[in-house]
Amino acid sequence: MGIIEELKVFDDNLISRLNKLSSEKIEYWDIRAGSTIGNNIDFTNQKSKEISSYEILNCGIRTFLNGGWGFYVLNNLDKASILEGFTEAIKLAIQSEKFCKNKFQIQERKPIIKNYKFNSKISLKDTEIEEKIKIIKEQEKNASNFSDQIKNTRTVYLDRHTNSLFFDSFGSFMHQEFEILRLFSSVYANENGITQNALNSVGGIGGIEILENDESRNISLKSAKQANELLKAKSPIGGKFTVIMDPKLTGTFVHEAFGHACEADHVLNKESILGNKIGKQVAIEEITIIDDPTVGQGKKFNLEYELYGSYYYDDEGILSQETKLIENGILKNFLHSLETSSRMNQAPNGHGRANSNVSKPQVRMGFTYLEPRDWALEEMIEDTKLGILCEDFQYGYTDPTTGNFQFKCRFSYKIENGEKKEILRDVSLSGMTLEVLNRISAIGNRNTFHYSDGVCGKGGQGIRVCDGGPYIRIENLTLGGLN
Repeated sequence: MGIIEELKVFDDNLISRLNKLSSEKIEYWDIRAGSTIGNNIDFTNQKSKEISSYEILNCGIRTFLNGGWGFYVLNNLDKASILEGFTEAIKLAIQSEKFCKNKFQIQERKPIIKNYKFNSKISLKDTEIEEKIKIIKEQEKNASNFSDQIKNTRTVYLDRHTNSLFFDSFGSFMHQEFEILRLFSSVYANENGITQNALNSVGGIGGIEILENDESRNISLKSAKQANELLKAKSPIGGKFTVIMDPKLTGTFVHEAFGHACEADHVLNKESILGNKIGKQVAIEEITIIDDPTVGQGKKFNLEYELYGSYYYDDEGILSQETKLIENGILKNFLHSLETSSRMNQAPNGHGRANSNVSKPQVRMGFTYLEPRDWALEEMIEDTKLGILCEDFQYGYTDPTTGNFQFKCRFSYKIENGEKKEILRDVSLSGMTLEVLNRISAIGNRNTFHYSDGVCGKGGQGIRVCDGGPYIRIENLTLGGLN
């Protein structure tokens, strides 16, 4: 498609006028502008709750002076409105600078001129809304008909097609076009006064092909089966146990308990346990943790689409890249935005992200994962005398300031004398991040490595992310249950 007509207003003449307006008044500026076309479909108990479509055209103008930021949002993208909004953004930066305690300059960088387009195999724009509704109705039907114990089902479908521009005062001019789809399935089962829930999702960068595989087609059946199984589960007695985490929980731990502590804004605000630990050993030598949101990793998981947490460049015009957070137990890097990298005299690494053009970028993760090693899951279980196998994240809490975390997992299984036993429910895990990183006694191999997608909340914004890893075994982890 290329740059859509509404965005062609940002031509060389307009950019030249913006540079003249900003000359000798501010130090830096950037603009994100784009069009988003999307659909939301929400069914509950096989009945429509919402079917909606939307189209949004807007831009966010950001200006900077000696540590002070200005930010102005526009929904009218004609030249006069853009010039007026840009002038207002300059005034905001000048006012902000007067009250700013942390004075710094944005690091200069070479301009990037790029055009990115991800071609979906089955385009969202070429798929009628009726076909999308048919897919959701089939998911609802499959879950509802699974058993008599299924009492409530919900299937939510979200998609969007984005065509956007980024350009800045350094001369960068970047265009991208891509599609995103995500589907959720939530199922409640009830028997003898006991109610249990299971939730699964699939998402990625791409079109309807994301739903054209066996795993996606059966996602509501999976939720129904899991909810049914949990009705028969028991809650364990709490205590300290050897715990084996599945890839979802490994990813949750890596993202929530460790990853947020690596975000440099938390470090600068003295809200991170990792503040003075660059170059120091924070985990056992076998641990390597990476954040890599680059596009192209779907092939690693035999996908016909891209990972939900991937992107070509962040919302500050920095190309996505692999960032090693821990390498062989040593803390190597933090995740940076333009501001944090400038204040800490580090190179930006593509983690300044916003959930839309009308939101300001923050330091955020992309695809955060723990590198696999050499254990098979069967070996891990056989080597465990007494423990708990925990699978799937339900909800949780983490404090990057102290490293304290608490997670509730959806399924668990007792391990006795190297054998997987009965299913458990209502299992919660708690501990201290750095202690856990040094109590890992086994790390799964590549065959156990997997990922999950989700939306991470921070500062009032939800950002699409992925996290993952292999199965891992942790010694002396505190476990709680209802008993």
